[in-house]
Amino acid sequence: MSTVQAVTPSPSPAAGAVDLGGVVHVGGLVSEVRLTPNPFEGSTLLSFTVRNVSTTTFDATADFWMEGPFGNRLAQTDAVQIPQLKAGESRVVSADLSGAGQWGLVTAHATFRPPTEVGGTTLSPLTRDTTVLVFPWLVALLLLAAAGAVIVVQIVLRLRLRLRRSATEVELGAGAPA
Repeated sequence: MSTVQAVTPSPSPAAGAVDLGGVVHVGGLVSEVRLTPNPFEGSTLLSFTVRNVSTTTFDATADFWMEGPFGNRLAQTDAVQIPQLKAGESRVVSADLSGAGQWGLVTAHATFRPPTEVGGTTLSPLTRDTTVLVFPWLVALLLLAAAGAVIVVQIVLRLRLRLRRSATEVELGAGAPA
């Protein structure tokens, strides 16, 4: 699911925003992990803010994608439409990508694709990146279960050792003269 929504414009670039030729400000890529009961699903909401600081209204698009720790593409959404971005207007552009699953660390990317020219200024696409931590709860549960199994085995072994010692003490005590 992809969305574009208007936000209140600010007079200057926000912290972390990149200025494209004095025409467009593109904010940093923000992520929000959404875990599900299915450990192989889960999604990540990626978003950034774009602000038109020119005097021209224009259309743009954005591409979003995520990669696993080995560079494998997990999910992508291409050509999210940003129609009629008016002069002085800011919008939050977002996409909900599934497939974060149990990867632990995911690299997320978004490319803002403005028109090639706005108000006589030549523009080119800009890619923003972020690293996303997806808590691998299935791995955590497996480790917890393994630790529980080790504890149970240790308890059983200690009980067996105590029983052997008790049996040996009884045998030694039974053979002693009264």
